[in-house]
Amino acid sequence: MQRIDTINMFLQMTGCTDSKLMLYLTYFEFLITFYYFIAAYVSIVHFEQMSVTIQLFSLLCMLIECVILLNIIFRLYHQNHIREMHKYSKRLGIPDSYQSKINIITKYHLIASNIFVIFPVTYAILYDSVRVGDPFTFPYLDVLPMHTYNLVIYACKYLVYAISVYIAHVELCFINTTFIYYVGVLKHRLETIVQTIREAVVDNDEQKFKYAIIQHQKLLLYFNTMKKVFSKPILLSMSFNAIYFGLTTSFVIQAIRGYINQVILSICIASSAAAVINITIYTFYGSELMDLHDKILHVLFDNAFFYGNKSFKSSILIMMTRVTIPLKFTVGYIFTINLNLLLKIVKMSYTVLNVVLSSETIKP
Repeated sequence: MQRIDTINMFLQMTGCTDSKLMLYLTYFEFLITFYYFIAAYVSIVHFEQMSVTIQLFSLLCMLIECVILLNIIFRLYHQNHIREMHKYSKRLGIPDSYQSKINIITKYHLIASNIFVIFPVTYAILYDSVRVGDPFTFPYLDVLPMHTYNLVIYACKYLVYAISVYIAHVELCFINTTFIYYVGVLKHRLETIVQTIREAVVDNDEQKFKYAIIQHQKLLLYFNTMKKVFSKPILLSMSFNAIYFGLTTSFVIQAIRGYINQVILSICIASSAAAVINITIYTFYGSELMDLHDKILHVLFDNAFFYGNKSFKSSILIMMTRVTIPLKFTVGYIFTINLNLLLKIVKMSYTVLNVVLSSETIKP
């Protein structure tokens, strides 16, 4: 099965392939994002005349740029680990369902980024009361230390805003699609191991069973490398989404009071929905890894193996001992990525929103 073009592009961005052209794109993203981060920081520190709402939105933008910077740093830091995973997976395929899901995620990020870019300018054109230079016409740009009513300069500001949006979605698409891809590689290899074990147990073939043990050991090494590569970005994403929700909750309260532009509110709500989608991707496929590993146990326990010789029984016991340890994707020694974590996050978010709403005196 041929590798997906999107995954090829992202692997080139990591520098683990012979082509280094896309690696330069990673360096470009880092420099541009670093500039955005400094600009947002300067707007918070040195512009005291800004309202609290603008400073809060500037802080939100600075957090987004900080997350993108850290993701790029993690990718460059784990180049060797990604290269190891690439060598392991380049001869393996992924299930067709995973290929279609990766294509869907890629299209989703392409559509979402275009919406975030086109919506503000469409709003500015169609809404009669909006004029060039008004606050929040193009979110993020109007918190930069440059205000102007000149159309040319304002168009340049819009271009800067568009680049920042596309870079953010490229990084999100990178993490999501590569994570799904490598889980697909694990699934394909696990299905092969399960089939090999089933045939070995039925045919009483000890050599084939030992081959399955060796392949399972390689799979565990691959999984440990995968955890090293993705644990930090996923932990960062989880932490950022929690902070992001708190800030967007403040925007909701300010919107109810009538203090904030509706464009900012709509974009923040859409971004929060995108954050929930990202968390769902991690938790769903983390749970699927655990379920896939349990299939080996089912094959071993469902087939009668007590008629084999002593050596064969020892090999089966070794495999049983190994697969009793589930493929838990743990990040930060705190979270286990599965659907239970998603349920806990949803409950916590609902509780935080109720607490904030009940503690504030909301006046339109």
